[in-house]
Amino acid sequence: MSKGFFGQKEADIIFNELGSLDLDLDEDPLAYGPKRLNNKIAQVRGMLSRCERVFLDVAQQLHRMRRQLKVGTLNLELAKKHLFATDPETRAGRSVADREAIASGKLHDEVMKVHDLEMATESLTAVLLVVKAKRADLKDIESRLRDQHRLCGEEIGLGARWGSKAIGDFDLKPGIADQAQITGMKDMLDGVDAEINLGSIEETEPEETEETEETVEVEEVAGENEADTITNLINDIEAGVIGVEEIEKQLAPTVSKDETDAFLNMSIVDTPKKTPAKANPPLNDDGIESILATFEKE
Repeated sequence: MSKGFFGQKEADIIFNELGSLDLDLDEDPLAYGPKRLNNKIAQVRGMLSRCERVFLDVAQQLHRMRRQLKVGTLNLELAKKHLFATDPETRAGRSVADREAIASGKLHDEVMKVHDLEMATESLTAVLLVVKAKRADLKDIESRLRDQHRLCGEEIGLGARWGSKAIGDFDLKPGIADQAQITGMKDMLDGVDAEINLGSIEETEPEETEETEETVEVEEVAGENEADTITNLINDIEAGVIGVEEIEKQLAPTVSKDETDAFLNMSIVDTPKKTPAKANPPLNDDGIESILATFEKE
């Protein structure tokens, strides 16, 4: 095909572009929220605008090609008639078909130009039909989106609510939860197959420095009796704070084993005897009289 005419390469480019102009509708647009429905309406409007531009471009090229085809066909007919009338070689043909063949051979460039114009016109006509079909399909999608918007308004009037459903495998009721957060939670819990066991925290002793530091000893609270100490030890054992070795250190014996055995073998414990106090002799009558006589003498 001659340079400058609409060919198969240009037609394939338009076909590929028209194939990408498509949009799927949601079965339940109310579950995804108004933003998604609004985005779909905007996308369809953009596709329709692009389709209209392609339609106008193809229609314009088709009109130009048809005009050029008519002009080329007329020029070819005039050139043939001129050869039939003036060219001796053409007139020497035995029949009309022979004269047509001789004239076409002499007008090779004009014949090829008319052929290219015919092919371009047919290609543009086919492309224009496809563009019209795509435009009708996009207009149908736009009308369906308009119907969905109207139906969503009616459902909201009946008590329904816009949802926030995300694109994924979840199928929850609209308005219940944010699907994006649930999706993130599912991804986080996918690797958890069993219960998480938390290990015990081991206390690490601080490293010793070169300089000798004085250790602060915790003094026992004054007035704490043995019952409180035992109670605290039991609570520490149940909580797992101290072990058996620590208990043995805190409950270390104060006497040796030999002293304990000697105490248990004692049958009688020697206790010091108390001496009875001496009673004073009672006073008789003579004694009282002698005491009174001494006061009288004074």
